[in-house]
Amino acid sequence: MTGADESLLEELSPEERAWIVADEQRWRRARRIASRHPGVDPGGVYRVLRNLEKTPSERLRASLDHGRLFGLHGT
Repeated sequence: MTGADESLLEELSPEERAWIVADEQRWRRARRIASRHPGVDPGGVYRVLRNLEKTPSERLRASLDHGRLFGLHGT
């Protein structure tokens, strides 16, 4: 991180800072995984890593909400 980045972090709450640091680590992991598999999108790997942190019920709720958003429900 640059000095400017660090000064921006100082404006955040401890919880927000912790989330930013964890998210950057998640992105680095996603990029490492994708680099070992040509053609794999790091953004897709990142989303999978984020979803793995959710409980099954949270993932289900997000899927149902996504389906409603795009009119994919069966009613």
